[in-house]
Formats: sequence, C-alpha cells, structure tokens
Amino acid sequence: MSTFTYAAELKKTFRCYGHFYRLHVKGIEPQLCRSVLEITSLPREAVGAGTGPNDLFSNSGATGNLPDAVVIMMNPGSSRPIEDGDTDSLLTMPLPAGFKKPLVLTQPDNTQYQIMRIMVSKHWKHIRVLNISDLRDPKSPSFIARTQKLAALSGGATHSLFCEARTAERETMLHRKTGAPFIIGWGQDAGLIPLAKQCLSRIAGGKIITVPAGNDPVLTAHPSPMLQSKKEEWLDAILTSF
Repeated sequence: MSTFTYAAELKKTFRCYGHFYRLHVKGIEPQLCRSVLEITSLPREAVGAGTGPNDLFSNSGATGNLPDAVVIMMNPGSSRPIEDGDTDSLLTMPLPAGFKKPLVLTQPDNTQYQIMRIMVSKHWKHIRVLNISDLRDPKSPSFIARTQKLAALSGGATHSLFCEARTAERETMLHRKTGAPFIIGWGQDAGLIPLAKQCLSRIAGGKIITVPAGNDPVLTAHPSPMLQSKKEEWLDAILTSF
C-alpha cells in the first residue's frame, strides 16, 4: 500500500502552472478554458522554454524539461489562476505556429493532489496534465451539455486538444521523456465516450495506465473519489499498474 501524503505536505514541494484562455467559437459566448497544467517540483524557469516567468512555454524540447508522465483527465473543473498574468486571451483554435503559452501559478485541487502523490511514490519531478476538453466547468452535467452544444457548431470541436484541427499543438503537448506513460482518469459518465474514444485514438501505441470502470471499456475511475479510502484504493491501483 502506498503512503498517503497529505495536501499540507504536498504544497511544500509542488507547484501548478496553467495556461488559461477564452475559446472563441462563432455562435456561442467565449468559453473559459485551460489548455495545460504543469505540476512540478522544479524551479519555475525549468518548466518551459520561455525567457521569463510570464513567457513559459510548455513544449520545451530540452530532455530535462520533458514530463515524466502525461496525465489525461476529463476537464479542468474549477481550476483557476492565483496570480496575475495573461489569463483572459480570446483565442481561436488551432493556435498559430510558434504560439507561446503563458503559464501562471494555479490553485491545486484534490485531484491534482492525487497526481502529486503518484509523483512522490515514483520520485518524479514533472507531470503534464491534459484533458479531453479544455472547458472549465466543475459540474459534469453542465460540462457534458456544453460539449454537446459545441459539437453542433462549426469549429466547436476545438475545445478538445484531441480534435483533428489541433494536431500540431497536441503533438507538442504529448512530447515527454522516453518511455513515459499516459495516466488516464476521466471518469465514468457515458457522455464522455465520444471524447474519450477520440483521445484514445490519438495516443494509441503509448503506454497507458488507468483504473477501468463503468459499462464501456473506454471509461475509467476518477482519481479523486469523495471518500479518502477510495482515494487510497485508486492510488494503489495506479501504482501497482506500472
């Protein structure tokens, strides 16, 4: 059984940096989004390849800056920045070539603490968190309804990094250390199946670690169930899968 490190201790070691933006799709109001989250114990300047604290780019080609794993979950939930920076840009996807993602310090949540616990057990210093949708929404029914609404709009599919239009950006975001796994945990809502299948088609061939759940084989257990005992069960299941 893994050692369950509590949040107060994790906060001393790890920091989260995210890229926040507003997605522009014609026919709907701008959508609050986050495209990536970097969880790291490295110095801030080592997270990306930018030249300053507000110019960090999370696609660094330097081997030392590549993540030890890429975690893919449902969506950013209620994730929010806790420092000033460029977090309100109105962007149309796909991003232009060479676009630099400004990363800002981000408030961690219970799910991210679970990821940090994996990092403690594996002695990792950097994990990249992506989602099957960039939409920030803490309520699953509302989130699913929004993805369905977007699916009916021209360009609406671009809320997901795993859509065809965002291939260049996705390939950059999936760049990781040699042999680094994908850790999957997007939950069991049947409304996620189309987005989950799209994601799995993009990462085929990579090492995938997950806890299966639900009635469909593409659905997975969420990393952070309500009960602590269930959190510990998920963590143990993931760690024994390596």
